[in-house]
Amino acid sequence: MGRRVLITGSEGHLGRALRDAFLMLGDDVTGIDLPGMGAEIELDLDDRATAWTYKWEKLKFDIVVCNAKTQTWNCHHQLALYARQCIINISSIYGALGSDPSLYEGTEVEPTPAWYAASKGAMVALTKWQSCNLAPVRSNCVCPGGIFRGHSDNFNRRYAAKVPLGRMATEDDIVGPVLFLCSDAARYITGQVLMVDGGYSAW
Repeated sequence: MGRRVLITGSEGHLGRALRDAFLMLGDDVTGIDLPGMGAEIELDLDDRATAWTYKWEKLKFDIVVCNAKTQTWNCHHQLALYARQCIINISSIYGALGSDPSLYEGTEVEPTPAWYAASKGAMVALTKWQSCNLAPVRSNCVCPGGIFRGHSDNFNRRYAAKVPLGRMATEDDIVGPVLFLCSDAARYITGQVLMVDGGYSAW
């Protein structure tokens, strides 16, 4: 489709899946990730002294996907200002819901830290602000549920029992909604928070 796309956290599991999907559509994709990860732009977005020495003013993108897991909401917003068509903020169910500590007890998975919930919640609020203040650029937020990445059977069963669709998510489950929100089919959708969680938040 020939669009210019910027993806933060481009070399992680979801970042790579998003990159591949946009590339398959014929888009020109630029990735940002930590040094040593192999992205086109190697930066620690939590290190403001390093991140903002980059010559961002040279960048213009049709789509900005803020996917990186950082503790600083402001880095996402500064990058989103370079979007000409739409912004996708990747949050989490824990940006909109409380974390159930009993889900993690006796498993190998660490409970969700407070900073993660706070930063992902900020992405939800930021989406609302951007949609009102950056229009006609559209801004929407996707909140994935738990994504399966080799979890133990114990945790997988416990999590799946809380999901009406009966399983954890895959990266492909998240990619589809992102592509839709970036497409012309979503041209009148902005300021929305889409829970992509198999129904976890519907209980």
